[in-house]
Amino acid sequence: MSTVFLYCAVIGGTILVLQFLLLLLGAGADADVEGGADVGHDQAAFLKLFTLQTASTFLTFFGLVGLGTEHLGWSPMVVALTAGTAGVVALWLVAKLMRGLSRLQSSGNVDLHNAVGLTANVYLRIPAPGTGHGRVMLTVQGRTVECRAISRDGEIPTGASVRVLARNDDDTLVVAPVL
Repeated sequence: MSTVFLYCAVIGGTILVLQFLLLLLGAGADADVEGGADVGHDQAAFLKLFTLQTASTFLTFFGLVGLGTEHLGWSPMVVALTAGTAGVVALWLVAKLMRGLSRLQSSGNVDLHNAVGLTANVYLRIPAPGTGHGRVMLTVQGRTVECRAISRDGEIPTGASVRVLARNDDDTLVVAPVL
């Protein structure tokens, strides 16, 4: 049994060290942390536990704890159960950590749905409804952006303050003057 534990610890540990070195060198920095297989909703949570990272973590901890408890003189059944439990706990912890890390990612895209209700300044005159569009400057999600805008009421001159009423499908904002 010692040989099985030793092989598991060496193989799993080697994979973990290689993953760490590749991460330091920048390889895999854009990889999907969750493992990325396209599965159904009922299978997704279970299958996302099994990635190369979690499998190598399981092997490493299974092997190390198995080797350590075997030298304590415990029965082979207790040693195997303890090693298996340690591997499963390590697998679960790494999966939770990877899921937490993936939540730290952001796309950096501005969602113009968040502009509705905000105040903007007219950058280029907005013509009367149905005759074209102008441009407005506003701050959305902490970024100043310039967007196309159409008026709902009438022509709006450059420099006027407007309130965003809606966002059309083509990312054009519908605005009205602030009174």
